[in-house]
Amino acid sequence: MLRARAAAPLAVFATAACSSEPRDARLPLEVVKDVSLPGKATRFDYQAVDAEKGHLIMAHMGDNAVAIVNLSDGTVVKVIDGISTARGVATAPDAKRIFVTSKPNQLVIIDSETLEIVSRVETGSSPDGVAWDSVHRIVGVSDQGDGAVSLIADAGNGGRTQVDVGAETGNVIFDDSREQFWVTVVAAEDANLLVAIDPVKATVVKSVDLPDCEGAHGLRLDPERKTGLVACEGNAKLMRVPLDGGGGIVSAPTSDGPDVIDVDPGFGWLYVAAEGGDMSIFDIGKPGLTELHKQNVGDNAHTVAVDPVTHRVFFPLQDGPVLRIMKPQGL
Repeated sequence: MLRARAAAPLAVFATAACSSEPRDARLPLEVVKDVSLPGKATRFDYQAVDAEKGHLIMAHMGDNAVAIVNLSDGTVVKVIDGISTARGVATAPDAKRIFVTSKPNQLVIIDSETLEIVSRVETGSSPDGVAWDSVHRIVGVSDQGDGAVSLIADAGNGGRTQVDVGAETGNVIFDDSREQFWVTVVAAEDANLLVAIDPVKATVVKSVDLPDCEGAHGLRLDPERKTGLVACEGNAKLMRVPLDGGGGIVSAPTSDGPDVIDVDPGFGWLYVAAEGGDMSIFDIGKPGLTELHKQNVGDNAHTVAVDPVTHRVFFPLQDGPVLRIMKPQGL
């Protein structure tokens, strides 16, 4: 099975209060429009929302490119070619940077103003997820092939320190409330973990065992930063993990191959995209994991991104390729 997973993107969530009964928002999702995308009909990976610029950034992994479109209508702003096996994407508005991971061992740095590549720096093997620490101006890269996380100082321009955490890493997220990175880890054949890393000391500060999780990969935090949401792609499970102890881990089944997950903080909804094209929505405004809805949104719709302002949901589909823009009914 192809191990290049996304997630995504990888954006900082708004701190709006969650509501488990969002006003006027109804399910299922409805299609706003399908927008034709340039490039070959190949696999997409992570996405990131740049709310400041009004852009959606998509890693067109199979086309060795990054596609940037307008959040408002999906029109193409620019395609940046020459990024081999583009995978993870993260935005850093305060540094005017976009970070993209690329095989075999690179972090590609793009100027978010000019949308030009400004540098390429070394990472570990087969980099996957990427996240931005705006507090310490450190880029965290999931070195999937090394089972490690690279910490690159000075917004990607400084030195690199690698922290070993296991056999394989998945998605990585910066937790601004604790000022640390979280990363999903396959530590051994039967051991999966959620690991916290201090970006300044470059040390592991916490490791949480994920029982009954196989292939821990997708990762998001709830809007209040109390729990981590982990997609277990190997055995089709979603896990909700208390980050400070107190209460147990809650799990729920998903469709086969859960991959990218993303949060609508205003609604308190978690979107889980799966390899077969099924998308599930969970209510994370309440304790536990309550599935609100499931629907098929298109073949290979394994990556999802949410605009927290408009609540629109984005699915790049390789057949076409096309960007499917959807929204809850009533909005």
